[in-house]
Parts: sequence; structure tokens; C-alpha cells
Amino acid sequence: MHPQLNIGLAAARQQDLLETAARVSRGRRAGREAAKPGGSPLFAGVTLRLATGADGPALARLANLEQAQRPREPVLLGVVMSRPVAALSLRDGSLVARPHTAELVELLRLRATQLARR
Repeated sequence: MHPQLNIGLAAARQQDLLETAARVSRGRRAGREAAKPGGSPLFAGVTLRLATGADGPALARLANLEQAQRPREPVLLGVVMSRPVAALSLRDGSLVARPHTAELVELLRLRATQLARR
């Protein structure tokens, strides 16, 4: 193959790759900016709240996942992207949680300590 042709093909391929990378980067940036109201997009969907009666089925699923009993009420619930993934009893400290939620469990314990001081 002619050397100038190789150089031309390589330059065209490089330009295509750069344009694709720029489009992907713009898409990610736009997604991040839409997801974050002021904080990290990773934690944009994390909520700690007291469980209500409507959370009964979710608490039962979490307990079933760990083959444990439901935590005694009142229960502090850790919710990620609108899904309850961890529950901590404020009465006795019992906990049920999905796997890989260690950081969220620590947040629940910290919040429980804060609530106990009140």
C-alpha cells in the first residue's frame, strides 16, 4: 500500500475516534449536570428516612434476603434511587441490608446516633 494512503487513512480514523470521544464526553457531561442538583451524581439518589407503613413489603424483602426478621420499629431506611436497600432499627439496632451497602449502613448508623442524642 502507498505510504501516503496509509497516512491519510490513519488521519481519517483518528479524526473519527476523536469525534466519537467528544460526543460521548458531551453526553456524559450533560447526564451528570442533569443528575446533580449541587452534589455528587453518585449520591444524588441516596435518602435516609424513617420507614412508614407503606414500606412494609420492602422491609420484608430485605429481611427475607438476609433470612432475618424485620427490624423492630421505628426503622431508619436507606434508599438508593428510590429503592430501599438497608434498614436499621432505632429501637434495638438490628439491621437488614442488601450486599455492597457498607457505606450506606455507616450513614444509617451515624444518623441513628444523631437521632438518639435528641
